[in-house]
Amino acid sequence: MNEQERTLDLQILFKVLRVRLIPIIAVMIAGGLIGFVMSAFVLQKQYTSEALLYVENSSNKNQEAININDISAAQKLVNTCQILFTSDYIFDRLREEMGADWSNSEMKDMIKVESVNNTEVLRISVATTSRTLSVAVADKLVELSQEEYRRVIRNGSIEVVSSPTYPLEHTFPSVKLFTAGGLAIGIFGSYLFFLLIEMLDTKVREDDDLAALYDIPVFAEIMDFETAGNSKYKSNYDYDYGYGDSYEEEPEEEEEDEES
Repeated sequence: MNEQERTLDLQILFKVLRVRLIPIIAVMIAGGLIGFVMSAFVLQKQYTSEALLYVENSSNKNQEAININDISAAQKLVNTCQILFTSDYIFDRLREEMGADWSNSEMKDMIKVESVNNTEVLRISVATTSRTLSVAVADKLVELSQEEYRRVIRNGSIEVVSSPTYPLEHTFPSVKLFTAGGLAIGIFGSYLFFLLIEMLDTKVREDDDLAALYDIPVFAEIMDFETAGNSKYKSNYDYDYGYGDSYEEEPEEEEEDEES
């Protein structure tokens, strides 16, 4: 790409922004309003309750020295616990204990079990549309997880670091994120749309367009006589065809009556 093509591309980019600025701003504001309305009034709010568990490999809690091997083994146990605590067996028991009819896929979307910064600490998160339900499910899941750990792993221990929290505010949807996302989609989407229209438009509206495209001067153009009155060559047109100030019709001389 030569220097002229790069300059032409930049001219197109700035031309779209200059000519379509008002529509772009209008679409951006509309996108932000849609994101705000969707997050604040339309989408169903979810509340998340979280609990922290500590997984320990060694069952001897009275030892004074910290064994690095035990820490490494505990970190690996955390990965195992993530699988155990989201198994179909746990979901079946949780569904039975809560008296709910959730499917396993719904429970997988609702429950998250993950390691905290690759440590021995395990975070259990439960998100539902009710504050009290989230806390109740998280509390029951902690209880079942401890039982499952002792049933399957048997070695070491698992302790509750913090009980399930009571969510005061909803965690989804985020009004700020949805509004910002709507603004971003509005401005970039509208700009790309108008840019595509400009790039696909092959019409040449002025002689300056030809000069810019082919780097050649334009010396003349074929006149459209029906629209010549609006042309920038109007003065030459008037002059050549007798409609300008330079051409005036001479008044006819009155014939004098001859006296007979």
